[in-house]
Amino acid sequence: MTNKTFVPTFLKRSMLAAILIWNGPSTGYSQESIAASPEEITSREGAWEFLSGRVTTARRTVTLAPKAEQKPSLSIRFIPDSFHAKPGNAAIYYLKAGGFFEQTAALQAKRKFEDDSRAAAGDGEFAPYIWLETELKDLPVEKVKEYLVYTSFQPPFLEEAASRLQCDFDRQIKSIENPVGYLLPEVQAIRDVARIQAMRFLVAMAENRPDDAVKILGQLIAMGPHFCQEPFLVSNLVGAACVGIGLQQAYYLSEHPDAPNLYWAIAQLPKPLINLDQSLAYEREFLFEQVKALREVDSIPKPDGYWSEFIDRFTAAMKGIGSPLDELTSLGKAGITLAIGSNVPKAREYLVEIEGMSYDTLDKLPNAQIFFLAMRRFYERYRDEEFKFSFLPEHARTKATTNSKKFTELSQRYGLITLPTSAFLPAVQAAQAASLRMQQQLALWQTIEAIRHHLATHDNKLPATLKELELPAPHDPLTNGPFEYAIHPAGATLKGAENPGIRYQFELRTRPANR
Repeated sequence: MTNKTFVPTFLKRSMLAAILIWNGPSTGYSQESIAASPEEITSREGAWEFLSGRVTTARRTVTLAPKAEQKPSLSIRFIPDSFHAKPGNAAIYYLKAGGFFEQTAALQAKRKFEDDSRAAAGDGEFAPYIWLETELKDLPVEKVKEYLVYTSFQPPFLEEAASRLQCDFDRQIKSIENPVGYLLPEVQAIRDVARIQAMRFLVAMAENRPDDAVKILGQLIAMGPHFCQEPFLVSNLVGAACVGIGLQQAYYLSEHPDAPNLYWAIAQLPKPLINLDQSLAYEREFLFEQVKALREVDSIPKPDGYWSEFIDRFTAAMKGIGSPLDELTSLGKAGITLAIGSNVPKAREYLVEIEGMSYDTLDKLPNAQIFFLAMRRFYERYRDEEFKFSFLPEHARTKATTNSKKFTELSQRYGLITLPTSAFLPAVQAAQAASLRMQQQLALWQTIEAIRHHLATHDNKLPATLKELELPAPHDPLTNGPFEYAIHPAGATLKGAENPGIRYQFELRTRPANR
């Protein structure tokens, strides 16, 4: 389920957090090869169960606490609107919360705790992060609070960060010569901050402080839109992961009798919460930012000497990108030149059959120019085939997954000219899937909060259908149709549509009248 070329391992901790941000390689994550009953529980994380089958089902039982909608209806917000947000830059406060300023001693003590815990556990799971995979009733609250002392400097900074409208790390990315090698250590640190913040949420819930838990969750949710102001998809994925870490635990609020109804708080969140517009604009040009020489490639004939120097620049720019391009650059100049020559027939075939160029035009070009022209044209064509879906409504974007099989066939047919496209586009697919998945998660949670309102106003009885809800159930963003909902003797089942490889399912239960 991982792809080390595009998503560093620090982005993935728990199975659920990984699923929330990653859609696997370009063909989509699938467990079709696993011979298991659809009801076989393969793993657990806290209150979540994972069931294998054609796809993975993430299932959670939620024992709902009836609660009518908040009054005034819009009095709870997870993140401030543009009027109430403070001027200033959230990035500074995230860096402070990550310990980048004057927190060396605290971070050293934190790391020592983690190292000692890892050593004591051997090959097993270890604290502190195993606590995020522990059910609330089993949480060792005092031990967690001891650990949180090491990062007691964080909460004021996170509160300030969440209150700011802007988040700017001043990347100046267009001036970077080697963008694929641009390091993001602070992004890794912020994801770790999010996990620690989720522990604060769990402690607040364990200590019956739901209002504090709502505030903490809002600070986690704010990380999503903040990190979408970054030009990197990987930063957007981190933002989605931070929100996902919070949503993994958020349903404890739906179970707490003193927790407010959060239907309208969810409704007020930006749509989509993970907005990829800024990073997709940069990502669409990423190949040409990394290999600037490719912008020079056109159909005007250039001499062989130019292309000899071009190959040197191309090879230097491609180093370190990862598979499959590493295999090409490892051949050296002589090997690349030989590989180009052997792939010219396929490049010519592509330019004639797909791009409509004539053989007479191609006969005037050196072999290297034919190869790199086909490489550029192929990338531009199938890059836009991927990106165009981002301009459609959310439910229509799922059609983008049909491109994967077609692209695989084209890659096999046209060979080396497809390598840059194969290397760069899966990251786009992963980010778009993460954005959709986040909207679906929020819509499911909003539906659960609508049902809490129904319970409070209908003698603790579940609705027979979602159409009965006074607070309208949002549509599933993946289908633009209603979520699956069925009432049964034990309670009710609420399901989202499959977002390739994962499906969310909630088993809804009601509390006895005397509780």
